[in-house]
Amino acid sequence: MIFKYFLRFLVILTWIGLIYLFLVFPFFFKNKNEDEKSLRVYTWANRIDESVLQDFEEKTGIKIYLNYYESAEELLTKIEMMPSLDCDVMLPSAHILQRMMHANLIKKIDKNKCPFINEIYSEFLMEATDSASEYSIPLYWDVFGLGYNNLKIDHNNISLNMLFDQNCIVGKEVGMTDEAREAIFLAAQYLNLDLNHLDHAALKKIRHLLKDQKPFVGAYTDSQQGYFLASDTFALVASDREIVCRQMQNYDFVKFALIPQGSMLRVDSVVINAQTQKDDLIYQFLNYLFSDEVLLYHAQKFCILPTKKTVFEALEYKYIGVPDLYPGSQGFKKLINFNVGLSQKAINDFWIRFKAS
Repeated sequence: MIFKYFLRFLVILTWIGLIYLFLVFPFFFKNKNEDEKSLRVYTWANRIDESVLQDFEEKTGIKIYLNYYESAEELLTKIEMMPSLDCDVMLPSAHILQRMMHANLIKKIDKNKCPFINEIYSEFLMEATDSASEYSIPLYWDVFGLGYNNLKIDHNNISLNMLFDQNCIVGKEVGMTDEAREAIFLAAQYLNLDLNHLDHAALKKIRHLLKDQKPFVGAYTDSQQGYFLASDTFALVASDREIVCRQMQNYDFVKFALIPQGSMLRVDSVVINAQTQKDDLIYQFLNYLFSDEVLLYHAQKFCILPTKKTVFEALEYKYIGVPDLYPGSQGFKKLINFNVGLSQKAINDFWIRFKAS
């Protein structure tokens, strides 16, 4: 019997060894020169187009490897758990920058090597949560609000009641975000809670509201909200503007509205991994990424909003899709840079508990 278990142990150990060799095998044969002239970039999807990278690689000889993540928290967890992660540049959301700084995961940026900074809207540099952008440079921005079908909903009547009050819902169901931070934001706005002080009592109210909403939520999702509007599945969805705006290019009845109480401002910034030694290559890449041509191309392809004033002003309205939405406008002044003020574990526990209810 002992011999039998010993054989099983050897088999398992052999498989573990083979899997490990399979994972590390490529590193034994990596061309050192190629590795030295390459960058690994961690980013959201729909931020950097491969054709842009090919052009950069041809011009500079620097190879770019893209790695995607689905949430800012996923990126933060990866780099916290693996400080030696093979990564040079990251595009995190603004709300995790402080944690990255305090954990010494990112390094200060040499502004002298980034002349384009002077062309970025001052509003985004002021919004930065990292001591006047010492550690980050705002690249793109967006807002989280409400997408709707204007054949069924009058823009003047848009409110969070249509998302949380069953008597005000247009149709049978709505499309709700599947991201805890966004759901907390929406519920807190509807309940008129203080966004800067969401204590235990406030979270309890939010959880009860989300639980009451659950029966008339058709789907909890993020990337599919535009499709649900275009397919006339829901008349109202909670979504990022860019997702809805991409559908607006093809469907005249698909629209986006800011939340009357104030929509959530999103800012995707560029940061440099504290462990990287490839600064010279990185600054070449950053200057290319922030060039007018590249920013405008990405803004038109993905319907994302550039932080450089000259590029934003050159952007056609159809890629923006919301009246009175530009830095300095009254609509912009109502945007909220929301930070839950909870640990990621607390947020995860909150969402899991709600989903299981």
